[in-house]
Amino acid sequence: MKEQILKEYGLSDNEIKVYLASLSLGTSRVNGIAKKAGLLRTTTYEVLKYLIERGLASYTIKSRIKCFEAANPNKLVRILEEKKERVKSILPELESLKQSVTEKPTIELYEGKEGLKTILDDIIKTKPKEMLQLGSAKIFETLNFYFPQWIKRRIKARIHAKILQEKTPAIEELRKNDKKELREIKFLPKGFKINTHTQIYGNKMAILTLNKEELVGIIIENKDIVETQKSLFWELWKIAKR
Repeated sequence: MKEQILKEYGLSDNEIKVYLASLSLGTSRVNGIAKKAGLLRTTTYEVLKYLIERGLASYTIKSRIKCFEAANPNKLVRILEEKKERVKSILPELESLKQSVTEKPTIELYEGKEGLKTILDDIIKTKPKEMLQLGSAKIFETLNFYFPQWIKRRIKARIHAKILQEKTPAIEELRKNDKKELREIKFLPKGFKINTHTQIYGNKMAILTLNKEELVGIIIENKDIVETQKSLFWELWKIAKR
């Protein structure tokens, strides 16, 4: 038990053997410590030098002979406390270094109808207060049963939606329930063609292809990318019509 804890503290097997041998012997010559630890004298001497450097052992000279003694076990705790305080003193600098590193985007790829459903499920699981959608009406054909049910789940989760959509009779009918369904739909200018379905939520954006022969969706998680896409969305929002 004690050996395992000392190993977690950072001591090697030989260092543990020498420290415990020295601790049990009190002030002792290197030969006695080596015998107790079951190590060669030269190995024991090198380990003792290292323990002295770490403050875990000391030596005195008696009759021109070096005698070694292990530090009080309380010293182990004091050393840890000193290390903790030293690390705390440089925490602001370490945090600054971390913040200076550019965040790497996380990209997840999904395929097929089940893959697209997984992406839409992630929006509900993330629970953003608002999501932005640049969508094609084809989503209702591609996920003809699932998507209307997903809308109900979005409403239940109190996720508000801002939607830029192609103008179709079905979407115009859908828009009549905007207020009740926590949604605001605007129509893109005539001729503005959308072949994919994009959702922006939290620090993520999802892009779904709606070609039934090759259904693919990706989730990108990256603050900078998402902020850029949000800016583009709001520029389109300005020119869209109700």
